[in-house]
Parts: sequence; structure tokens; C-alpha cells
Amino acid sequence: MEPNQFVVEHLGSLPAGKMVDLAGGEGRNALWFARDGWQVENVEISQVALEKFLIRAKQDHLESSCTATHANALEARFKLMADLLVVAYLQIPFQDLAKALTNAVSQLSPTAEVFGVWHARRNLTEGFGGPPVAELLPTVQELDAWATSNLGSHEVFEKERIVEKDGVKHVAIDVILKGRLGKNQ
Repeated sequence: MEPNQFVVEHLGSLPAGKMVDLAGGEGRNALWFARDGWQVENVEISQVALEKFLIRAKQDHLESSCTATHANALEARFKLMADLLVVAYLQIPFQDLAKALTNAVSQLSPTAEVFGVWHARRNLTEGFGGPPVAELLPTVQELDAWATSNLGSHEVFEKERIVEKDGVKHVAIDVILKGRLGKNQ
């Protein structure tokens, strides 16, 4: 199971530290970071997904670097004070997403990096993929407004990628948030 392509592209050169993968599923991103020397915490609501994460960590001899936390993203309490928060495709109503992000950043180190990727709302009319419900697809404007209030610096942008389904190529549109806590960082 490979890490998210945008995680690799945007975060691959960071020095090892501590990271939280919020709503990390089976931990594909967390395991990728653990292989690179990071202490990781996969926070996930699915106990089955967390068990698969821990099995893979053990198989890869990474169990000493990996922590699993069974929790809802909106109110999760982390075990690590992380240098990096990764949120990949937590597709929930924006009001809940903002609550989850605010809860998460309140538990990070003061200069932590924040990275998120979501299926963009524009997929409903111009792209492909993601939930077919507008309220589950954030916009650049929504994420930018949240980041302006909660991060020291940030950028939010859309990125297109080609996906193939049943032999047909489609354009998928994702929205990416890159930011940092603290002022003037």
C-alpha cells in the first residue's frame, strides 16, 4: 500500500520527527513516514483499520515507531505532540472538518507543519471522484478561511491528476492545504 502521491510530493524532504495521521485508515501514510525514521500516530475511528495498521507495522519491524489511537477525528486526543499533521481525504461536512482540524492543531508542537488533501467540490461539475455530495467536498475558499484563522502561514490550492477507471482516463481535482503553526514561519 503506497502513501498518497501528494504526501510524498510535498512532504518527502522533511527531516524525521513526530507525525499524526488524522483519519489515517490502515496507515499507508503513517507507515511511509515510520519507514523514514519518524515516530507516527495513526488516529482512526475504525478499529479494523487500526488493527491492519498495527499488523503491517509489526511485519515491517516498525512497531516501536507506530502508535494507534482509536478515536473520532472531531475529538481525538493524541498521544504524540507532533511536528506534522497529515489529513488525507477526511471527507466530512465542512463544519465538522473545521472542528476536527482545530482540535488537531491545538495538540501540535508550536511550529508544526499541517498538510491536508481532499477531493475538491469542483469534481461534481468538472472532475471525477470523491463523494457525490457537495457538503463533503471542501473548497479552496473554505479551507483558506479556516487556515487564516488557525495557522501562522499557509497556502491552499487545487491540483488536477489523471485517474483511470475501467480503462477510461478522468481528471480528478483535489484541494491541498499546506501550512504551519506559529507566526512568521
